[in-house]
Formats: sequence, C-alpha cells, structure tokens
Amino acid sequence: MLNNKIDKDKLFFRRLIILVLFLSLLNIFIPHIFNFEQYYGLSRFVDQGLLSFYLNEKVDLYLSLPMSILSLISFILIYLFKPIGRLLYLINLILNLIIIMFSGDVIEYGLLYPLGWFTNALEALTIYIMYFGAIKEEFNMKNKDTNL
Repeated sequence: MLNNKIDKDKLFFRRLIILVLFLSLLNIFIPHIFNFEQYYGLSRFVDQGLLSFYLNEKVDLYLSLPMSILSLISFILIYLFKPIGRLLYLINLILNLIIIMFSGDVIEYGLLYPLGWFTNALEALTIYIMYFGAIKEEFNMKNKDTNL
C-alpha cells in the first residue's frame, strides 16, 4: 500500500517535470516565433540592464547556452531521482534569478505573462516536492535502482 502511494507520487513528480520543461520551452520559443519586437518596436524604450551595460550586447547569448545545458542536465537528473540533480536544479533556478535581476527590463505580451507565472509556480512546487514532499527520500538514497 505504501509502495503504491510512493509510485503514484513519483509518477506525478515525473509528469510535473515534463510539464515544467514544456512550459519553459514555450516561454522561450513563443517570443522568437512571433517576433513581437518587430511589430511594436518597444526594445529601444526598455532598460537593457547592467549585464549589457557593463559587458557587451552578446552577453545574453554567452549566458543562455551554459544555462540551457545546466537546465537540461538538471531536468534529466531530477527525472531520474539522482541526488545531485536536486542540487543542480536549485543552483540553476538561483542563477536564472540572478541573471534575470541584472538583465534589465522584460516585456511580457498577452499569453506570456500568465504562462511564465504558471511555470514559476510549478517550479516552486517542484522544489517543494523534492525537499519536503513524500518523495524526498528518493533523492537521498544511495545506489538504488529507479524504474522509468
């Protein structure tokens, strides 16, 4: 009975990870697909942030590649319930927060604001489940097998 509940919690957590990954990709690709900046031209009115001011204009490209790799690795590791994945996921979220704080203004369009808010809420739920939920012991076990 207890094992069945843990299996259901693990399945819910894995589905949550897939949903967070899918929503994160939507948040990235929707602005690039529709190219809202081309139609509204608002980018010239926003603050470009300290990263662009003190470094150069290509800093977003240089930061996004390693952060994307770290994000993908952390999603895979927490999906497989590896203990290091939990730490990498937390580090990834903290680094993303710091980058967002120093990147300047962000323009949100219609669907992107609630989509981003919902993604952030699910990321917080993911952290809660990993550190305080029923499956927190799955991340603490050493040398165990997980069923995919």
